[in-house]
Amino acid sequence: MPPTPDRTNAAGFHESPDGHSWTVPLQEAWRLLVKRRWVVATCLAATVVLVMMYSLLSTPVYRAVAVIQIKPQGQNVLTSEDVTAVDPSYTASYQDFYQTQPMILRSRAVVELAVDRLDLPNRPEFANRKPRPIDRLLGTVRSWLRGPAGPPDARAAAVKFVSDRLRVDPIRFTQLVELSVLDSSPELARDVVNAVAEAYIQFDFSSWHDTTNLAKEFLTKEVAHVQSEISRLERELQEYSEQQQMIALSGGSADISEQALGDLNAEYVRTLGRLAVAEANVRALRETPDDSLPEVVDSPLIHGLRQEYARIESRHGQLAERFKPGWPPLVQAGEELRRAGERLEIEIATIARQTREAARTEYERTRAELGNLERRLAEQKGEVQRVKQAAIELAGVQAEIETKRKVLHDLAARQSETDTSVRLTDTDKQNIRFIDRAELAKKFGPRLTRNLALSLIFGLFLGVAMAFGLEYLDNSIKTEADIQRVAGVSVLGYVPLFHPLRVVSGKDPAPDTPPLTPEMATHYDARSGFSEAFKNLRTSLLLACPDQPPKHVVVSSCEPSDGKSTVSVNLAIVLAQLGRKVLLVDADLRRPRLHRMLGLAMDAGLSSLLSGNATPDEVIQETEVPNLHAVACGPIPPNPTELVGSPLLVSFLNEATAEAGFDHVILDTAPLTVFSDPVTLASRADATVLVVRSGKTALNTLAHSMTRLGRAQANVVGAVLNAVTEQDQHYYYGHAYYYAGERGPARRGRRGAAGASRSRLKRRGGLG
Repeated sequence: MPPTPDRTNAAGFHESPDGHSWTVPLQEAWRLLVKRRWVVATCLAATVVLVMMYSLLSTPVYRAVAVIQIKPQGQNVLTSEDVTAVDPSYTASYQDFYQTQPMILRSRAVVELAVDRLDLPNRPEFANRKPRPIDRLLGTVRSWLRGPAGPPDARAAAVKFVSDRLRVDPIRFTQLVELSVLDSSPELARDVVNAVAEAYIQFDFSSWHDTTNLAKEFLTKEVAHVQSEISRLERELQEYSEQQQMIALSGGSADISEQALGDLNAEYVRTLGRLAVAEANVRALRETPDDSLPEVVDSPLIHGLRQEYARIESRHGQLAERFKPGWPPLVQAGEELRRAGERLEIEIATIARQTREAARTEYERTRAELGNLERRLAEQKGEVQRVKQAAIELAGVQAEIETKRKVLHDLAARQSETDTSVRLTDTDKQNIRFIDRAELAKKFGPRLTRNLALSLIFGLFLGVAMAFGLEYLDNSIKTEADIQRVAGVSVLGYVPLFHPLRVVSGKDPAPDTPPLTPEMATHYDARSGFSEAFKNLRTSLLLACPDQPPKHVVVSSCEPSDGKSTVSVNLAIVLAQLGRKVLLVDADLRRPRLHRMLGLAMDAGLSSLLSGNATPDEVIQETEVPNLHAVACGPIPPNPTELVGSPLLVSFLNEATAEAGFDHVILDTAPLTVFSDPVTLASRADATVLVVRSGKTALNTLAHSMTRLGRAQANVVGAVLNAVTEQDQHYYYGHAYYYAGERGPARRGRRGAAGASRSRLKRRGGLG
């Protein structure tokens, strides 16, 4: 068995047969980037411009650096082992120590000491500084939201100023720590760094001497307090257990309550869903007319009464055509018709009333059931909450007692150690010192070269990501692989995006020459790449049916403005150019267009024929294209769906090919996703051609259209990929091909317009 070929998704990515692994071929990626080149260029340019503007407009900043040494504290001389041996956790404690000190350096206590040493709120470099525009904007917004604020706290602002600019970087594998500050004032940056280091030394020195004295006093009081707390908690635990009957909790009643609550909640959700369905059913039955209810439509009784009414109506109509009013059999037939209609209306009303009453009864029953469930659910929630609360309180008391006992043990041990530590205070030595004091700060930024390089890299990355993201989010049909994967049909041909022809000679065209439009392009410019595309489509269509070329061809599209009418006209023209007799029928009875494209009269058309107001000879009109005849829409009817489904249309199509001698009948229909007319026509035609507009028709729309055609058992011979652009040259490559030495054909004017020739016409595109 040959290997299964890779599929291609909507974004141009290839999907392996297992449906999991995706790859992006280099050619596809390059094509995607070329297609989205303006997105990439815009992102790159915007990023570079914004970064460079920020770099050029930013205030220069200066960096002051100081280096200090932090040595670990000396060993705690408490026992003989502490003096004679090294604790095994000595290395681990050093690691924790050096991770803690940078946090202390950035702490609010140290920063406040530094602010006080500098008297920062009164220094001119800080007091006269204006806030940044973003800070002013945020302050204005906060004042709008919270009301006017009080006078600013200068000391708090100074603390925030230092905290925001201070950076602490420990130097690895050393006892050194680097302190740095960035600011627009080099003198202030230097003084702040030195003040923070001095404040940290002062803070450490005070903490070392005060800790043991405070600890001794605290531990003495805390031991007595914890002992009394343990006794009190044990009494409370005993009383609470007896009061709440906590023995029942060990039997699993809490789990049973929660399970019951879950079952009730699930039943409540299901009942709520059934109530919504019942309510929607009641609303739908109330808003639906009696004769449109499914129970009425599907009722055998109503079906039989409608057939009987139709039979009596037909007989009454035949008698009315042959005899005058008042003839007794005619009067009797009219009376029978009246009684049949009354009975039909009575039966319809009876079935509709019974249906609505049944739906209302179901709704009331479901609502009552929902109310009962709500009451039971509230009661069960209260029970679960009570059980949980009791268990939580009991566990909390037990955990608190265990914690208190552990704390009491630790406090007693620490109290003994603290008595010894107090006597060792005099042996303390300073363990922090300056290595390098900060000097006058040097300029640190902004760095234009680095910012430019980073903006180029980031902008390019952002542009490529945006290009791939936009392409991936594009859910439209763009390639033949998309159509085959979603619809399961082949592509009969590609039609290029149409651009008007332009004159390349020095002579301007005549002023009365009508502009060339895509509707008649294959007739006026038969040698262009646009015409060649329709000739290829013609060949594919004639070979699509195995027995014989299709006679009745339906051309439709998924959505409006996909180009189905233009494809229909040009396909009919290229078929007529083979010498075949072609009839083009405008079967879009809602928004017809063929009469404007071909200059047809709208007095009589397909609607007139199907309503019995005209004959086939009266609606078939000749066009300026040899061998091509057309049937316009005619007056737009109020019931196009019923007319299209009429047997007269099938009879007309058969007569057109069997008696009138037309080799092909092309029917231009309404869009598939909007109306049901094209589905009806497709089920009766020999072949159906689906027009898909590249870059517009959505994948899900195409799938929905194919589902509707499949249900109608329509013979979909293939699709036409319309409006292929020049970027997709690997799908359509004939748009730039011309025969050497040839000139574009002279163009004839439409019916009613003066003809004028154009010289040396050159193609620039295709269908729109």
